[in-house]
Amino acid sequence: MSQSLYSSLPLESNNIRLLRILPNKNEEADINCALFVYPLHDSGRGTHRYEALSYVWGDADNSCSICVNGHSLIVRANLHSALLRLRDPVLDRIIWIDAICINQEDLNERGHQVQLMAKIYSKASQVVVWLGEAADNSDLALEEIVIAANQSEISSRKTTRKAIIALLQRPWFRRIWVLQEAAAARHILIMCGLVEIDGYAFCAGLNASNVYLEAYPRLQRLIRSVTYLMKEATLRPRYATSSSDNFSLDIRPLSELMETYYTREATDDRDKVYALLAMCSDSPTSAGLLPDYTILWEQLFQQLVRFILCKEINVRFPQDRKEAIIRSKGCVLGWVNSVEVDAPWNDTVKLDISCTDALKYLERTKKRRTTWNLPTVEKNVQRGDIVYLIQGVLKPTIIRFCKDYFSVIMIAASPKWPKGIGSKMTFPREFLLVWDLGESEKNPGHVYSTTEEASKTYESQKTKIDLFTGESYPPNSSSLSSEEGNPWKTCKSSSMRSRQRSQSLSSTGGELLILNHIEWEGNSEMGSSSEAEENSDIDEYPEAGEYSNLDDCLETGSKKFDGVIGLHNFALFLKDSKIYKRAEELLLHVIRKRKQLQGVEHPETLTSVADLQSCYREQGLLEGTDELAAMKNLLETGESIAQVSEEDLIKIASLSYCIVMTLLLERRSGHVPITEEVVRTAAANENCGLEMIELLLKEREDILITEEVLKAAAGNGRNGYAIIEFLFEKLGNQFLITEEVLKAAAGNEGLFGYAIIRFLFERFGNQDLITEEILKAAAENEGLYGDDIIQFLFERFGNQDLITEEILKAAAENEGSCGYGIIKFLFERFGNQDLITEEILKAAAENEGSCGYAIIQFLFERFGNQFLITEEILKAAVGNEGLYGYDIIQFLFERSENQFLITEEILKAAVRNERRGYKIIRFLFERSENQFLITEEILKAAVGNEGLFGYEIIQFLFERSENQFLITEEILKAVVGNKRRGYGILQFLFERLGNQFLITEEILKIAVGNEGYGDENIIIFLFERLGNKFPITENTLQEILALGAKDWDPDVVKRLSTWKIKGHG
Repeated sequence: MSQSLYSSLPLESNNIRLLRILPNKNEEADINCALFVYPLHDSGRGTHRYEALSYVWGDADNSCSICVNGHSLIVRANLHSALLRLRDPVLDRIIWIDAICINQEDLNERGHQVQLMAKIYSKASQVVVWLGEAADNSDLALEEIVIAANQSEISSRKTTRKAIIALLQRPWFRRIWVLQEAAAARHILIMCGLVEIDGYAFCAGLNASNVYLEAYPRLQRLIRSVTYLMKEATLRPRYATSSSDNFSLDIRPLSELMETYYTREATDDRDKVYALLAMCSDSPTSAGLLPDYTILWEQLFQQLVRFILCKEINVRFPQDRKEAIIRSKGCVLGWVNSVEVDAPWNDTVKLDISCTDALKYLERTKKRRTTWNLPTVEKNVQRGDIVYLIQGVLKPTIIRFCKDYFSVIMIAASPKWPKGIGSKMTFPREFLLVWDLGESEKNPGHVYSTTEEASKTYESQKTKIDLFTGESYPPNSSSLSSEEGNPWKTCKSSSMRSRQRSQSLSSTGGELLILNHIEWEGNSEMGSSSEAEENSDIDEYPEAGEYSNLDDCLETGSKKFDGVIGLHNFALFLKDSKIYKRAEELLLHVIRKRKQLQGVEHPETLTSVADLQSCYREQGLLEGTDELAAMKNLLETGESIAQVSEEDLIKIASLSYCIVMTLLLERRSGHVPITEEVVRTAAANENCGLEMIELLLKEREDILITEEVLKAAAGNGRNGYAIIEFLFEKLGNQFLITEEVLKAAAGNEGLFGYAIIRFLFERFGNQDLITEEILKAAAENEGLYGDDIIQFLFERFGNQDLITEEILKAAAENEGSCGYGIIKFLFERFGNQDLITEEILKAAAENEGSCGYAIIQFLFERFGNQFLITEEILKAAVGNEGLYGYDIIQFLFERSENQFLITEEILKAAVRNERRGYKIIRFLFERSENQFLITEEILKAAVGNEGLFGYEIIQFLFERSENQFLITEEILKAVVGNKRRGYGILQFLFERLGNQFLITEEILKIAVGNEGYGDENIIIFLFERLGNKFPITENTLQEILALGAKDWDPDVVKRLSTWKIKGHG
C-alpha cells in the first residue's frame, strides 16, 4: 500500500505532504482525501494556508478505512472521528496529519519529517487539537470553561467539577508529541465532539478552575505543563534559526524539557527525546542528536546523557532499564531550604538554597542563602534536596539521597552564573548518581478518582522529619529555620521508617532515615523489611566484605549492603560541609551495620570508626583525651588490642559529652572494664549522665547498680531523675534504697531534686526510712525546690519528734532562695521557743544568702526579744560578708537597744570581713562612741584583710586612735603576707610612722613568699626605705635572690644584687 500511495520525498529538502479533505454534505459518507507534495519554504509571509492536527493515535485494534488518492488506507478510529468532524460540506480542507502525511514504513523519511514537525506546526495557520468524541459531559465542561474565562470564576456544582476532571484526563494531555505541537502553534482551536473553543480561552478558563485541581496534584502538574506552552505560544518567537539551519522553538534546554516531560506517553520510547528536540534552546541537533529510528533506545540515552553533561562522563546503562548510572567526583554546593510556586499555573518554582563555601564562590557572594528560579520538573524539587556540581560539567545537578546512591531530580539546572565556573574548585567526594527515566512505567501517572482519595493520600504523607535538624514538618512546608536544615526523602520504590526510643541518639522519622535503627521498606522485589527477614538475608551472605563499592552493590542488587556504602559517603559529605551532628549519626549507624555484616576488625569498619573520630576531632571534642591510651590505640587490631584501663574509662565517663564513650564502645566492645566507679562517675555526670548510663548498660546488661551508683544518680542535679527513672524501668525494683541514697536525693539542688525524692518514696518509701540525716540534708538544700522537698517529707512522714537542733541549724544557715521558706515551714508547723538555741541564731546571723536577714527577722518577730544575744552570735553577724550582713548587725543592735559588750573577738571578726568589714567597723565605733581598745590582735586581723576595703579599715583605725599604735613584728608579718593589699598598707604605715620598724629576717622571708599582687614591690620598697639597716645574713640574701629569680623581673634581682655589693662592700 505505502509503495503505491507514497512517492519518495528528497531527504535534503523541506518538502512535506499535505492532505486535502474533500467536501461532502453527507456526514455519514466515506472519507475521501488527496495527498500532495508541498514545499515548506521560509517565504517570509508568515503562516501557510493549511492546518495541522494535534491528536492521539488511539487503539491500534480499533480502525477504519478511508480513501486517499484512490487507495484504501487504514487509520485508527480516533483519527477517523477527527476527519469526519473536520470535513466541510462545501470547501476543501487542507491539513497536515502525521499518520497520513508521513510514510510510517520508511524509517529514513520518518526521521527526516520528525525534524520538520515543529516547523510544520509553526507555519500552519491553525493547529486543531482533537480531544475525541463527546463523552462524560464534555460539552458541559467546555461550556463552563468558556464561562470561567469570561467571568474569572467557575461553577461549584459537583457535576461541573466531575465533567472538567474527566475532560482533562483524556489521553491527549498525556502524550509527548502534543507538547511540541501546542508550543509551535500560532493559533489553537480545541475540538471535542461538536464543541469548539479557542485555545487561549481554554487556558484562561482552566486557570479560573484551578480550585478543582488542588486535590489532584499530579493531574494539575500534567495540565499545567501543557497549558503553559499553549498560552505562551503567542508571546515567544516562533522559532530560532541556528548556524546549521536547524529549526528550534527555543523554549528551554533539553535537560529541563526532559525532566519536565519524560513521564509523558509515547508509543516509541525514542519519541520521548525526539518530540522535544525542536523545543530546545541549546541546539542538540547541531551536536548530532537527531531523530534516528534506526538506533536503539540505549544508544539514544547514552547520546542524551553525554550531550547534557559532558562527553567524558563516566556513565553506564543497565540492560532493560531506563537508568543512567553516573559515577563522578563532585562538589556539594548546598541544599534546598524551601520551594515556592508563585501561582498554580506558573511553570517555574523559586528555590531558597543554603550555600556551602563552594556555592558562595560561584555566586560571587558572601551570603549564606541564594534564590534560584527554575522550571517545575516532574520529580518535584523538594526541601532538603542537594545541589551538586559534577566535575567537568557546567551546570549543577539537583540530587536526593536514596539508599546507596543519589537519585537525580534535575540533571542540569540553569542558574545565572558567570562564565568559567569550576576552574578553581576542588571535587573531594565521589558519588553514585542514578538518573531514572523509567519511573513513569513503575509508577504510572495516576490521577485520583475522587477528592476524598486525594485527601487520604495527602494525609498519609503529611508528617515528615528533617534529617538535618530532627524536626518534623508538613510536606508542603516552604521554609526551613535551621541553619543546616536538610530532610532526605526516600525515592523510587523504597522508603524508610524506624523504631525509636525517646532518649536515644537524636534521629529522624516518618518516611525518612532514622539513624539509631533503620529498616528499608521495599516493594515485592526487595522483600519484607522485618528484623527476622533482615537477619535471614545476612545469613545468605556468609563472607564479610563481599562488596566494597557501590557498583558491585547496584549490579548485584544485593540487599546485604543496602544503604551502608551510600550512607558512609554521604556522611563524609556532611562532615566536609561541617554539618557534624548528622554526619556523626550517619557514621554511627554505618559502624553498627558494618560490625554486624563485616565484623569489628574489618578494614571498612575501622575506616568508618576513623572517620567518626576525625569528625569529633574537627569539632575539638576530643581535646584532653588524646593522651589516654584508650584513644591512642583505638584503631589497633588483632593481638595488639590492649585492655582499656579503668582510669581512662572513668575520665571518659566524666566528660561533658558522650561521643568519646560512644566511639570507644563501638570500637572496643568486650575490652572495656565497666567497674562500679565507672558507672558511678557516669551516674554523677550532669551533662550527659543518662546517655552514658544507657551506653554502659547496652555494652553490659549485667552491670550491678550499687548504693554508690544510686547515690550519684540521686544527687545528680540535671540528669538524676532521668537516670533513676531509666534504671527502674530497665531493671525493675532490684535496688536497696538506703539512707545514703535518700540523703543524696534530699540534698539534690537541681531542678529535678523534688521529683527524685518523690519518685523514690512512691516506689519504696515508708516512715522508717526518714532519719535526722535525711531531714538535715533536705533543710540544707539550697536549690529552687528545697522547701518543696522538706514539706513533702514532713507531710508524708513527719512528726514533731523528728525536729532537732541540727535540722533547724541546717535550715537557718541555708543560703538558698528557699532557706526562708524552710525555716518558716518548720517553725510554723512544729516550732516553739524552746527549739531556738544559740547555735541556731548563730547560723542565721552568719547566713550570707539573700534570705539570711529575713530568717533573723522571722525568728525575732515570731518569738520576740527573748533571746540572749551572745558574743558568738555577734561574731557571726559582724563576720557576715553577704549582701545583708550590715543589715543583720544593725537589726540586732536595734532589737537589743545597744546593750552589747563589744569584745576584742567581735572587733577582730569585723575587721577580717573582706566585703562588709569597713561599713560594720564604722557602725560599731559610731554606736559605741570610740570605747574600744585597738589591740595588737585586732591590728593583725585588720592588716591581713585582703578585701576591697582592707586599706580603708587600717586608715579608719589610725584616724580613730590618733596614730597611737605599736607596730610589732607580728603585725608587719601580717602586712607583708597580705597578697592583695599588703603593698598599699605597708606604704601607709611608713608614711604615717616613718622608718620606726624593725625588719627581721622572718618578715623578709614572708615578703619573698608573698605570691600576690605587688610581691616584688614589697621587697623593693623595704630595701629602698631601709638601705643597709637590715640585720640580714649572706645566706638569707642568697635565699631571697634565689626565690626572686623564679618569678621576679630580672632587673629587680639585678638591683638586689647591686644592693648587696653596696651594703657589704
